[in-house]
This record gives sequence, C-alpha cells and structure tokens, in this order.
Amino acid sequence: MKKLLIFVVLILPLVSFVQAQEKPYIAVTGESVVKVMPDYAIVKVRVEANAKAASEAKKKHDISVDAVLKLLKKMKFDSKEIATQYMHLNKTYDYNTKEYNYVATQSIHITLKDFNKYEALLQGLFESGVNSIDGIQFATTEFEKHKVSARKLAIQQAKQKAIEYAGELNQAVGKAIVISEFENINVPRFDQKMALEEVVVSGYRETIAIGEILVTAKVNVTFELK
Repeated sequence: MKKLLIFVVLILPLVSFVQAQEKPYIAVTGESVVKVMPDYAIVKVRVEANAKAASEAKKKHDISVDAVLKLLKKMKFDSKEIATQYMHLNKTYDYNTKEYNYVATQSIHITLKDFNKYEALLQGLFESGVNSIDGIQFATTEFEKHKVSARKLAIQQAKQKAIEYAGELNQAVGKAIVISEFENINVPRFDQKMALEEVVVSGYRETIAIGEILVTAKVNVTFELK
C-alpha cells in the first residue's frame, strides 16, 4: 500500500504537466541586461624566485612575499582583503646552460575597494618583488540585488512578447505553465597578463580600466492561450 501511494504522488505532477501541454500554449524567451558599476576588484599577482638550490629559491621567495604583505599592511589593506595561495616549488632544467634550477612561486589575491590606490599599489608591488599581474576581476557587492532586477525584467519581456504574439492572432495570454532560467556567468575580467618589469622599466604607467558589469538573465516561459 505504501508503494502504491508513493507511485501516485510521483505520477500526479507528470500527469498535470501532460494535461497542461494538451491545452493551447505559447512558449517565449525573455532576456535582460542590467549594467552595474563595480565597487571592488580582485587583483591577482604572482611572486616568483629562481635559484640553483631549493632552499635559496624559497628564501628569496619568502623575502619578497614578506615585503608584499608589509606593503599591503602599510596601505591599510585589511587581512580579509589579502588571500595567499599555496607556494609551489618546482625543479626545472635549462637546456642552454645544462643546469637545474629551482623556482618558487606563489599567487596573492588582493581585494581592491579604493580604485584610486591602483597605481600606487602597482608600483609598490613591483618594488616589493612581485613579478607579474595575472589578472583583475571586477565585481559588485550587490550582485544578487541586480540579478533579481534582471530576472524581473526578463520575465516582463517574455510576458510582453507573448501578449504581442497572441494579440496578432486575436487570442489572449493566460497563466504561466512552465518557467525555466538559463544560468550564466556575469563577472567580467580584465585578464591581460603583464610583467611588472616591462611595465615600470619602460616608463609606461598602467592605469586601471573600470568597465561595467553586465548582469544578465534569460528565461523561458510557457503561457496558456485563451
């Protein structure tokens, strides 16, 4: 008896859906884009140290990382705004010199909330021993709020489409039967990798290009037709 009840409970939603599909319906897609200015960025930098001995490579690496952390503290970055990744120590072979070398690398992710600090941060990182910037990711602390707005606009567009199509056929739109959403990634990136030696030695001052975040939503909605 319990098995029968479970089967009935599971089959009822499917029957209801099939019955709904037997009625006249219209399926439309709604899309929207909400443009948002980012209020913070994740700056990804890398420290790399080379030496013939593993201990020497690690020592040089530790000195540079310590200098970077001291710089960030001096620039009033909170500890929560600094994330250090695991250090990697690799053995490499130079075919030109026919010698082995050790390379110690570590990535540091810095949360930058004050974009006015960018140039001073870049210069300070170079002087502290950072070798390259691996990318900048812009983001907003109010992403979910803007995502909700984008969803509402997408639903409104889908409904308006359905009304226009049905109206041309002298029909009316009824209740929504099925609503589905396409998931997507809305975080833009500034991923130009740059060697800090090349940027500073050449006299070129890199400035940050703050772009808008495009928060998008796309939905499929199936309406009854009357």
